[in-house]
Amino acid sequence: MSQKHLTKKELNEDPFFEEVAHILDFFRKHNTAVITVIAIIILATIAIIAGSAQARNQNEKAAGLYGIAMDNYNKGQLIEAEDNFMLLAEQYKRTDWGKRAYYYLALVSQKQDLDELQALEYLEKYVSSRLKDNAMNSAAYQMIANHYYRDGELSNAADNYLLAAKQSLSKKDKLRLGLQAANLYIENDDRTSLDIVINYLSKLDLSREDEVRVKALTAM
Repeated sequence: MSQKHLTKKELNEDPFFEEVAHILDFFRKHNTAVITVIAIIILATIAIIAGSAQARNQNEKAAGLYGIAMDNYNKGQLIEAEDNFMLLAEQYKRTDWGKRAYYYLALVSQKQDLDELQALEYLEKYVSSRLKDNAMNSAAYQMIANHYYRDGELSNAADNYLLAAKQSLSKKDKLRLGLQAANLYIENDDRTSLDIVINYLSKLDLSREDEVRVKALTAM
């Protein structure tokens, strides 16, 4: 059988070929724009890949330096530890290791009996980094709370004890820190904040005895 060939008129009337023709016509009219868009996409992809590789490289270097700093810290080599943690905080501050460095700079300051305000500044920088490390976050908030408590700033101390409770990993510590915050709010005559603590503690899976302790706060 002979194969039937479509005429030009029939091709123009065919919906599929008409759509193909429109696409080809679009590319002919917008050739430069299409090439520009493709070039931008390629460059953006290259930039993302390069940025990811650089981030991995930074993270690896930071992890190595963090290991050295922790070794110094654990051996009691506080000067060397401080230098390496400071280097981490300054050069790798966007990495998790660089964020953790502020926490240990605070500990080093405390061990060296340096200015308490310096340690507080490091702790504030650490918590403001929003690192996802609940255990370390809870410890940092507790140290901040202790500082404010020693200075007689009961409201700030209570706020940070509550933050420490919320970050704590154990129910026992959540209750302990929450009660510390509650007692300070009571001492500071801050009923609004006390109600917030009571609401938080009441949602914990507490024993009957601990439930009684929390309910007793409402009478304060």
